[in-house]
Amino acid sequence: MSQAALIDDLRAKMRELEGRPQVASMRVHPVLNGLVDVQPGQVYTVGAASLAMLLMAGPSAEGQWSAVIGATDFGLQAAQAFGVALERTVLVPDPGADWLSVTAALVDVVPVVVVAGRTMASRDAQRIAARLHEHQGILIAWDTAWPRARAHLRLTDVQWQGTDRGAGHLRARRATIEVQHTGRPPRRRELWLPDDHGRVRVADEPPQLRRVG
Repeated sequence: MSQAALIDDLRAKMRELEGRPQVASMRVHPVLNGLVDVQPGQVYTVGAASLAMLLMAGPSAEGQWSAVIGATDFGLQAAQAFGVALERTVLVPDPGADWLSVTAALVDVVPVVVVAGRTMASRDAQRIAARLHEHQGILIAWDTAWPRARAHLRLTDVQWQGTDRGAGHLRARRATIEVQHTGRPPRRRELWLPDDHGRVRVADEPPQLRRVG
């Protein structure tokens, strides 16, 4: 299928999403409450796939659709564990040379668009920003520099658990998430991504145990 045909096909499949209601802000994953405010019409840059999934999870829990462009190694199982509804997720692993047109087409109809591993010129960023503002979606730039992004999210102090002297397997990851909004001091919070029960939670909160019987 040619890139032009791909774009037309994506438009047709997502036409049912046109006319989505305007919202003042988007829901965030519970671990991000008070840490980042997600405003429609804005771009957020992230330094890790798990952070992109966290930003996708809030709107996905409200029934919104997402699209992921240019991520050939996007972990579907991990995204589902973070709370992303895969049945409402469009994947375009290799958009080719027309990735900008594919991005613009999806921004028109999908509320949450993730773009991975691209270099964005300022002029192109302005065009995408105008479409985001018009359609009130958000764009998550993963490993992609983006001029005038509203906030940047990154992980620091990452610690894995589950290995001992090279044996065993990785069971849990603890890390500090740092959010830098434009013009504000950075905000930080320690998270389990995930804990040894596979749950994403704030590090100082006790895990929710399942009832037996």
